[in-house]
Amino acid sequence: MPFLAERHQSQHSGRPRPAGFDPAGLAARLGERVLGQEPAVAAAVRALSLAAVGATDPDRPLATLLLVGPTGVGKTELVRRVAAELRTGPDDLCRVDMNALAQEHYAASFTGAPPGYAGSKEAYSLFDRTTVEGDPYRPGIVLFDEVEKAHPTVLRALLHVLDSGTLRLASGQQTISFRNSLVFLTSNLGSAELARRRRSPWRRVFGARAGARGDRAALDAAVRRFFDPEFLNRIDETAVFTALSRPTARRVARLELDLLAARLRKRSVELTTADAVTDLVVEAGFDPVYGARGVRRAIRTVVAAPVAAALLDLRGTTAAPARVHATVAEGVVRAEASVTRG
Repeated sequence: MPFLAERHQSQHSGRPRPAGFDPAGLAARLGERVLGQEPAVAAAVRALSLAAVGATDPDRPLATLLLVGPTGVGKTELVRRVAAELRTGPDDLCRVDMNALAQEHYAASFTGAPPGYAGSKEAYSLFDRTTVEGDPYRPGIVLFDEVEKAHPTVLRALLHVLDSGTLRLASGQQTISFRNSLVFLTSNLGSAELARRRRSPWRRVFGARAGARGDRAALDAAVRRFFDPEFLNRIDETAVFTALSRPTARRVARLELDLLAARLRKRSVELTTADAVTDLVVEAGFDPVYGARGVRRAIRTVVAAPVAAALLDLRGTTAAPARVHATVAEGVVRAEASVTRG
């Protein structure tokens, strides 16, 4: 994406030129895949817009966003969609599982092996330099997943990264620059409190809107209890993801079914599904507490399995073009397959 190249030019000319960057279009595309989280999508677009015009501190990462909310609501998916927009695909990012750094003796892998230890000369670390540093035409993207699970030693090292935009490896001979990186941190802080709130009978009394405001306040309080002020001061913006409603879960199920149909289309199979199939997937996979994470599993077992069985009965493993229509009968998905003629 060229806007970062122009950011570098603006450091010399003093006049950023954000050609080719369309915030409205980007927001629309992100919103097509991250459903029901408009404020979080807007926060990501704001961060990219600031980077596009060169309004960010050149001695820090391009943006640092903390994504908080319950599980299964799209936090990681938002980062993957940003990677798909700015780099070569949704997996073209450096993802660090902070849960794996919960013990102090594993924390050393964050900055690599110290002098005298195996790997110190090779400057091994958790970070892939290419996806962290990016290039003049596209930013690096780094995801610190479940940041609250990391050992305090790791959080102190991360604090320095967010403050200076660089990480000095333990060997002392090399550094990794994050100054051309978009840094995302995800957290499930407050999820237990949100689960309790969603089960409360008072939520029905006060209504969904008041409940959502209370959820945001609970998440904000959980974040402030856990992180030190000096850490939060390095965060450019905190994007709050709210629990998914059942209508949003239905949209997620419909999206996942469309993706399944697109995959089958590449194998010369035209899949159509009745509305009742979507309803059944939501019933089987959606949980108000755990979000839509189970929807994909439900599609695999509830829909994809009978579709695969129908195709194998019809054509085996050949590549003959076929049509499959999935409906619901007696509470289960029934798939009927036929060979496409002509």
